[in-house]
Amino acid sequence: RTYKKDGEACTANYIRECILDEIVLEDLRRVTAEAREHPQKFAEYLNSKQSAELQKEIRRLEKEKAAMQKRKAELDAIFKKLYEDSVLGRITAEQFQLLSASYTEEQAKLIELLPQREAEIQRPKETVSNTAAFLDKAKRYTDIQALTPELLRLFIQRIEVGERETKYSRNSSQSVRIIYRDIGTVDSAMQPDEQ
Repeated sequence: RTYKKDGEACTANYIRECILDEIVLEDLRRVTAEAREHPQKFAEYLNSKQSAELQKEIRRLEKEKAAMQKRKAELDAIFKKLYEDSVLGRITAEQFQLLSASYTEEQAKLIELLPQREAEIQRPKETVSNTAAFLDKAKRYTDIQALTPELLRLFIQRIEVGERETKYSRNSSQSVRIIYRDIGTVDSAMQPDEQ
């Protein structure tokens, strides 16, 4: 989508559908098999992986929220000073209207965004409890023969296709990152014999 809007911000990443289906199906089988065969180790792996990622994400979101709250306080102080300047005749009524309109608009956006940030902070905290939900789904689907829309909606949140190592080459490799619903990415390094 970004490539169509602004070709410089992102490059077009193309992969044939049949190859993508094969990659996703193989990875889905691997992850659900690991979850079914070694549920305790799988949950431990996810919790250890998620705790570091979650803490980083939560810190980032809390910094954004703090910056927004600071800006809101600054806007309150600016608005008070602007009002005083208007009352004391230091600025004209037209200047007051012009300046206060832009500050009021920015403040309204901040007031609208702050609850959204709070919800975004809660979302990663809830991810830890989603491990059990993923394990339950993996137990229900023991023999996945083909990739269906139902399976995609149930297990996959999104798929990211990376750039080819060599441009315009049909044989060049490219990365495919699968983000699972409820649990995020699962590294292929987590093999049952390593657990």
